[in-house]
Order: sequence, then structure tokens, then C-alpha cells
Amino acid sequence: MIITREAKVKVNQINLSYFESLGYEANIGEVLTIPVELLSTGSHQKIDCKCDTCGSVKSVIFKNYIKYGNKWGTYYCRKCSEHKRKKSLNLNFGVDYPIQNREIKSKIVKSLNKKKK
Repeated sequence: MIITREAKVKVNQINLSYFESLGYEANIGEVLTIPVELLSTGSHQKIDCKCDTCGSVKSVIFKNYIKYGNKWGTYYCRKCSEHKRKKSLNLNFGVDYPIQNREIKSKIVKSLNKKKK
């Protein structure tokens, strides 16, 4: 879950039109305080997130938060995400790692042999 509610963003030539389209009146060089939800998907702004499993707080770059599929507002730290990934793979495929599944392994071997030729 995202703890940070507002972010301070310096307006530059690249993001000026984005903020104008959101209804902000800004000039290049100004610093705007905006809600985190309005950050662009490519923003390098750091936000604080709390792990939904263990409760640890981490600082994460916003674009990475979005990139790794946190669309439902959930956040898992590195340790907890590994556990969740293994649990999902076990539930869906009966293995801890994808390479342990025979279908996936044969598909990888087939692709490698095809590329070799």
C-alpha cells in the first residue's frame, strides 16, 4: 500500500504539457505538490510503500511500482513477494519454479534448439 499521499514535482519542458492537461497552471522551474495518483507512469519520484504482509516500509520509484503490476494497490517487499510467487506457482502448476514444470521446460528446450539452427 502506498503511504505517500503527495509528491513535489519540478515542472520541466517534458512534463509541462502533462500538468497543463491535468488543469494545473505552471511554468517551467516551478515545484508543484500533486497527489501521488496523478504522477505520470514514467515518473522517477520516490514514494513510500508499506508491505501488506509483514508491514515493512520501503522507498520505491513510482514507475517501478507501476511496472511490477501493483494495479490493485497492494505492495509486497522482496521477501514476501518471493513467498507469494512460490505459493501462486504451487497452486497453479504444482511447482516452486517455472523450470520445474515439464511443459515449460520442453518449450524452452524447443526454442533453444530452434535458435541454434
